[in-house]
Amino acid sequence: MNRNAFVLLSVLTLLVCSCKKDQAPSVLSSFHYGYYPIKEGSYWVYQVTEIVHDENAANPHDTITYQLKTEIGDTLLDNEGRIVNRFNRYKRNSPNSSWVLTDVWTTVVAENRAELVEENIRRVVLRFPVKTATIWDPNQFNFLPEGQAYYEHIHKPYSVGSIQSDSTVHVVAANELTLVSYQNQYEVYAKQIGLVKKYYKDLQISNFDTLDVSQGKELYYSILEYGH
Repeated sequence: MNRNAFVLLSVLTLLVCSCKKDQAPSVLSSFHYGYYPIKEGSYWVYQVTEIVHDENAANPHDTITYQLKTEIGDTLLDNEGRIVNRFNRYKRNSPNSSWVLTDVWTTVVAENRAELVEENIRRVVLRFPVKTATIWDPNQFNFLPEGQAYYEHIHKPYSVGSIQSDSTVHVVAANELTLVSYQNQYEVYAKQIGLVKKYYKDLQISNFDTLDVSQGKELYYSILEYGH
């Protein structure tokens, strides 16, 4: 190989390598993993309302409110040998109360999925890339009935209280009304923040009336603060 050909080949090799290096961050960014940031020490505080409906109970519509703090803990190996993070959950009844550790779940981003193991139930909370055509079964790894989750309002501004974000996405897990049941479940994730709102209704109703509830549960999260 003559000197000019060698120089030309070297330049082309450098250009190809440079392009690959430049493309890697772009590809990762296009998947929008930033909607589910996992970093040890990160935390989120929510105001939570729970309503349990049971027409046969002493209190047919029992409502409780509290504050929930979730925190990314250290790593461990799960039963599949993957490195996952502890997902610590703390509760307190009021802002003046002390936090009490109530649960230790786990979470991981792997194979283009964000997974959260809640009480030994493995749920796929997000699927990447974040786009309209992305549809998945959040219960594909557990015993619960098959579901279908999808994205709405992708990369849209959204605010919850004093927390504002220029880029959020709604994850719709259920939206169905029948003669005797009503399900409306979605979560809102903000880029570089994480979960900012949760809206969950799973109710038994009468004659399409969503206010005539005999059994079921409602659960609402609204973010108050986050940090590291």
